[in-house]
Amino acid sequence: MAEDQRAGTAYWIDHYVVPTADAGRFIQFYTDVFAAKPRGGDDSRPGTRFTWVGQCHVGGSPARDGKLTPGTGFPRYSWFIRKEEIAEHVARLDALGISHSAPIQTSAEGEAGTAIRFTDPDGNPLELWAPDRMPDGAMAGETAAKVGRIAAATHESRDLARTADFYRRYCGLDPLQGGQLADDTLVFPLAAAGRVIFKKVDVLGNRTLGHAVYRAIHTALVVRHDEFMPTLERMYADLPEWDFDPDHLPTLSPAEADAMAPRTGMHGNPIGAEWKRTIGRADSFFDWDANCYHFVPASPKDGSMATFNFVPQEDFLEARRA
Repeated sequence: MAEDQRAGTAYWIDHYVVPTADAGRFIQFYTDVFAAKPRGGDDSRPGTRFTWVGQCHVGGSPARDGKLTPGTGFPRYSWFIRKEEIAEHVARLDALGISHSAPIQTSAEGEAGTAIRFTDPDGNPLELWAPDRMPDGAMAGETAAKVGRIAAATHESRDLARTADFYRRYCGLDPLQGGQLADDTLVFPLAAAGRVIFKKVDVLGNRTLGHAVYRAIHTALVVRHDEFMPTLERMYADLPEWDFDPDHLPTLSPAEADAMAPRTGMHGNPIGAEWKRTIGRADSFFDWDANCYHFVPASPKDGSMATFNFVPQEDFLEARRA
């Protein structure tokens, strides 16, 4: 799709963190299935382990007591693969003994393609997604297993209209209209490639950071570096701050978590505390349904966000201090 230059427009999904009962097992799963590569620097993130999947990365955040409550089916994360290589991916899953769906030809979530669905050992849903039309940059930096960038993140929403208003305002995204979308589905095409999808539910699951059950659970969205601070400043003007320590989550009942309005809150990354000390506000945000995100600033290559260079968040702190 054409790149949208509205403030805060999200272009890609950069990474995500999901809960795990065994961080070592989590890393090994991504190594086997996605040909992920080790990612260092986790010593400063108690318990959370990350691994590279091509140019993206994923994290596993251990449960406090080593046990996970059952998931409800979301969030689900999807990865780009080529349509002509579907059989190769199916064969790899079979060889690893991973139960999966047959390839599903579908356009029910706003894009035509073929999906292979399965879960990780902790019950977090995953999908390999082969679109009928591969977007520019989607397979850049693909792994040895021929897996590209993150293709979609699917979350829960109790009120799709309210969710649409939130992401239109703060992420520069317009919901997809028409097509074969079901009444319980809301789709935001991202400005470069990929989708953020919401499914209507009556009761929220608790595999989100906003429910304060698991540490560090979030999804990260890529924005242009020149829109990074203006987008956060707009949130700071509109949204309250949830003042909590990411390493010591508050104790919330499900009802208390579900009742919280959109807000900003501290990112568990080491820069989160420094950011709040310098800026006075936190660098992550929560929507109406306890889903947590933060933005990753990036500069376009060759004038397009189809491929990009990351801009360190520390650069913005230095600019503010200056």
